[in-house]
Parts: sequence; structure tokens; C-alpha cells
Amino acid sequence: MDVMEHRRCPLRTWLALLAVLALAVAGCTSDEPNGVGSGLSDLDFDVVLAPLSADSADGFAALEITDPDRPVDDQEVLYLGQEDGFSSSILVNFSFDDIFNEDHPESLFTAENIKSVKLSLTKLRFYGTAAPDSADTNGAPVGDVATIYYSIHELDAPFDSLAVPGPVPPSDGRELSRDPLAEFGNEPLIPLYEDDFLSWLDAGGERGFVISAGAGSDPGLVGFASRELDSFGELEDLAVGSIVAPNLVVEFESGEVNFLLPPVADSSTFDGVPAAPTDPDAGFVVRTGLRSYPVFRFDFSGLPANVLINRAILAVTNDTTTSFGNLHSLVVSELPVDLYEEPADTLSLEDLAQGVYVVTGQTSMDPALNRTIRFDVTQAVQRLVNHVYEGERGLVITAGEDFAPLYDQGSIDPEFYLSQFDFLGFAAADSLERPHLEITYSLSGDLSGEGE
Repeated sequence: MDVMEHRRCPLRTWLALLAVLALAVAGCTSDEPNGVGSGLSDLDFDVVLAPLSADSADGFAALEITDPDRPVDDQEVLYLGQEDGFSSSILVNFSFDDIFNEDHPESLFTAENIKSVKLSLTKLRFYGTAAPDSADTNGAPVGDVATIYYSIHELDAPFDSLAVPGPVPPSDGRELSRDPLAEFGNEPLIPLYEDDFLSWLDAGGERGFVISAGAGSDPGLVGFASRELDSFGELEDLAVGSIVAPNLVVEFESGEVNFLLPPVADSSTFDGVPAAPTDPDAGFVVRTGLRSYPVFRFDFSGLPANVLINRAILAVTNDTTTSFGNLHSLVVSELPVDLYEEPADTLSLEDLAQGVYVVTGQTSMDPALNRTIRFDVTQAVQRLVNHVYEGERGLVITAGEDFAPLYDQGSIDPEFYLSQFDFLGFAAADSLERPHLEITYSLSGDLSGEGE
């Protein structure tokens, strides 16, 4: 039997052999009994469940978590760009009816008096800023800030909030931006054609627009404030009176205060969203923003009678080369298996919250930095092995949701930032650390059942 065949021996065979070895050692040692069983201060029986056989991970599901209170068109952040299979543009509807007021009468809006029309966006602090004077000789910002060539088109009709996430709606194909790289910083201002604005104003009604990352843009998803933004602490300091949502800014030759036109609706398209893997051998993900959480079900029936679980560690390995996003807590909870279907299912955030029993977690996990992440799930495994519950339970990995107050960091909920941890699967190469559940145990009696 070669090394790989040895790794894939049935779990029951491994556990039985380890149990017999434990009894044999206990019978010949001169060590005094201790808190975890004779001799176990020197013997550490770590049984790695997941890589040994298919039976060790008895079930798996990728759970898409929905939140009816925060549909995509109601989220606080608008996403623009492409990253590892994700793609998104920004949709905006403006109304050109009844926009004149005492400070900005209709007489101001003439071809002679309009100095410029620009589309204003407000970038979240996490995605970096660059001042206009930090540009290179080609006009692009320097540093870690993503270069975006803002491409703007008018939609054939205002976008429908019920159609997102989904494909980018059809547009007339004419580029509206005069200079896609004109200005940078946390409040990019994209110049538009004044004649276009006057024609929209003259026609009135509601019009839809799409803002995309055009050719030459750096890869990466960048988040901007939406009209729903409440978490203003995620922005740089802004001038009084700023509109953080996408808005049209009209500057006048006559010196009047700029006119700002806010949107009546905005949304990310999320026209490209990779499906979460449903085969744990290939990998699994923890995703925020568009929540996706993995749940594992392990088979403990091969453990011998009278077993005492001294320690259980769930270890997962994050691929930092593909994972992206802001810092998040990662939480492990128990979840009844009758709440979901395998290998993929959709579960509401409310049902998830009502079904979980929080076990443990890690705070401030960086998708691009933290590789091997270990969770102490000893108490959960003790409960599962001792059949504390009726029915089966799995172990689900989530972000720091409200139902896990010890790991719910700050005022930002997991739907705010789109982030993803890409974890290696059970079939990862030998040179990499596979996900696994390490169990250290001792016996309270002999295999005949004494001591029960």
C-alpha cells in the first residue's frame, strides 16, 4: 500500500487501530493517570478526518444566503470592475422632471451659461484614493489605487430594480464620457457633454445610465457609495452638502452654486458572479456581500465506545492569491442538516440565524493575508459524538453576523463589503495543507463497554 492508499484507508479502520494502540500503551506505561488519560501527555492521537476517505466528510453544501431586507438594489455599496470571475457595472436612474427651484431657476440652464456637466461618484475609503497631483506622465494615478477608465452609456430604458443582479441592460452604445481619466481621488468627476444634458433636460422624464470600467482599467472590484449609504464612517471626509450617491454636477459660468442632481435609483449589476463550488474536493468559499457559506457534515460513527474528546480543531487553508476584500470575522456554528439540501441550497439569513448554535470564531481575518485558519470546535464535536441533539448537525462557516455578537465587529454587516475567502479543497495537492478536522481523544473504559 503506497502513501496515497494509506491516506485513504477507511476511517473506522484507522480509529480502531488507534484505539487498540491506546489500550496497549496504557497497559504497559508506568505513567500516573492524568486529566486526559494515561500516557496521553506523550501520545497525541490526531485523527485527520477529511483527507482519509470520502466517509470522513459525510456531506457538504454551499449555502446561498438571502436577505429580503437588503436586496441588491438596496445595498449601501455600488461595485464596479472585474475580479476573479466577478464583474459588475453601476446602474443609475435620473429624473429630469421638476428639477428647477428658487436657487436654480430654469433660466440658468442654457448652453451659454452651463460651464460643465460631470458625473460624480464617491469611493469608499477601503478601496484607496489618489490625489490628482499623484498621477504619472500618462495621467493615471500612482500607488495601489486601481486605475479606472469610466465608460458611461445611456440605457434604452431606466433599469428595473427587479432585474438585478443580472446582465447589463441594453444601451445605445454611444460613449457619454468626454475624458474617462480626467480626475481621480475619492470623488471622481467624469466630464459629460453639456449638449447631452440639455437634451435630457428638454425631454424630461426618467432616464437610465450604466457606468462601467472600460478598456485599460486595472482588474479589481471597487466600491462606491449608493443612495442607500448609511455607514458614512466608511468614506473619507467630505465637504458639507455633498451627495455621496452617483449624481450629476452642473457648474455655471455665471458663478451660481453648482446644481446637484441625485439619482432616483441605483444598483450594482453583478452581471458576473461565480457559482460557489459544490464539491468540497475542489474547494469551498466564504463570501460576503452576496453571501455564500459552506457547511460540512462529518461521520463520527467510527469512534470507539467510551471515547473522550480532548480536542477537536477544524483547520482550513485560504488561497491568499485569489481571495479578496476587506477584513472579516469567520465564525463556526452548528447547523441542523434538516434546514438545507446538499450539495447546494438557498437559505434566508433569518432562517440561518434561528438555526445556528455559535461555537467559535476568529476576528479580523484578511482574505489576502491569512492562510491557515484553525477553529477550536472541541465542544461542538463533544456534543455531536455524545448525541446531545436529535437529528444530525453540520458545521457551517459564516462571517461575523448579528447572531454571533462576540464576532460581529463594528457597525458594518457582512452584506456591506463584497469579499471572498477561497479555501483549498480536500483533494488539494500533497504539498498544501488540506482542510481537515483533527480529533485528539482518549478512552474512559475498555472496548467491551466498561466504564459507560
